[in-house]
Amino acid sequence: MRLSGARLLWARGCLAVLALGEGLPGAWALFLPRRFYGSFPLPGHPWAALFPPYNEHLMRDFGAAVLALAAVLAWAACDTRPRLVRAAVVGLLVFSVPHLVFHSAHFDVSADGEVPAQVLSLALPIVLALAVLATTAGATGTDRPAPLTPRTTTREERGPKMTSSVQEQRLQRRFELWDRDGNGQIDRGDWEKEAYRILASFDVTPAEPKGEALLDAYLGMWDFLAEQAKVGTDGSLTEEQFKELALNQVLARGRAGFDEVVEPTIRSILNLCDTDGNGQVSRTEFRSWINAVGADPSTADAAFDAIDANGDQQLSVDELVQAVHKYHAGELDVALL
Repeated sequence: MRLSGARLLWARGCLAVLALGEGLPGAWALFLPRRFYGSFPLPGHPWAALFPPYNEHLMRDFGAAVLALAAVLAWAACDTRPRLVRAAVVGLLVFSVPHLVFHSAHFDVSADGEVPAQVLSLALPIVLALAVLATTAGATGTDRPAPLTPRTTTREERGPKMTSSVQEQRLQRRFELWDRDGNGQIDRGDWEKEAYRILASFDVTPAEPKGEALLDAYLGMWDFLAEQAKVGTDGSLTEEQFKELALNQVLARGRAGFDEVVEPTIRSILNLCDTDGNGQVSRTEFRSWINAVGADPSTADAAFDAIDANGDQQLSVDELVQAVHKYHAGELDVALL
């Protein structure tokens, strides 16, 4: 299970505090080593100077190493893949535990009033790191990248009707496009990120009417599946759950299922492409669609011809929804969504 909800917020908060706590003294020691030696943590209370002599090389190396550790912690706070989070906090523990042990044996060189502050500053990173590790208990995740574009089917897979195994393969590819962190789970955030990528390709912000419409439509698809799965909008779905829901709640219902669940998103992307405002997509506009969804641009013209059922050189919402339906029914090899 991936980090989500309160566990995600707690992990990110702790990692951010740890990154800041290591990054500030690290940068200080790297760029102002003499001042760090004589003034850390506060002027008149130089903890580093308790262990002379001053060595500029040692101070700068220490600063660079701690700053590098802070960078990894900050990365983990932003990414939150379980394996990355664990690696970051284990690295911190490898540094912090011996650091605490050493100073615990040398508190005699410190003023009595400063020992509690030293204990707190040395122990707090360890406590926070262990707390972050606890949030990852039971979470899984891999670093395998999800494919950037849908893989087209082989000749052997093509035919007038798709077998159930090939249908599942296509749903698997769709799942992998959402599951970009490769942790085997998708949630509302994954759908939101894809919507943002599509908007960015059109240079449209979520605050604009067309951007807001696409975001609402995309998240509407997620909300529908989450409701059917009874996981709540903040929950997550495994690949098997997603495939079962897509098969039973969308594909098995035929065109009616696509009209209810997929059509709003198709219409929203069409509105982004429709630069001339005629409510349809021209061949040139369709190329921007193909680029936005990450498909192979060289396939755009052939895909357009395959979708343009009435040959009017314009694609309507109906034709585009039908194309997505036919793709998952095995009658068309154009992955639009």
